[in-house]
Amino acid sequence: MKNYFYLTIAKIDKVIFSGKVISVNCPGTEGEMTILANHIPLITSLKEGKIRIRINEDEKKELKVKKGIMEVNKNEVIILL
Repeated sequence: MKNYFYLTIAKIDKVIFSGKVISVNCPGTEGEMTILANHIPLITSLKEGKIRIRINEDEKKELKVKKGIMEVNKNEVIILL
């Protein structure tokens, strides 16, 4: 059984994704980063690139991003674009 965490990706006017995931890979301004369950808390900015979401063993999703902010805290990740 994989460990999951809750991911929300939103713009000011709508939620783009919301749900439990295994991992999310983001283009941080200091380099690519992968977030897994129980990650240490952090806040970072995102640069242009792709957000890759692993929802479960069989399902993946990819989103293009120009910039944003990501907050990781207590098995919850919020990405604002």
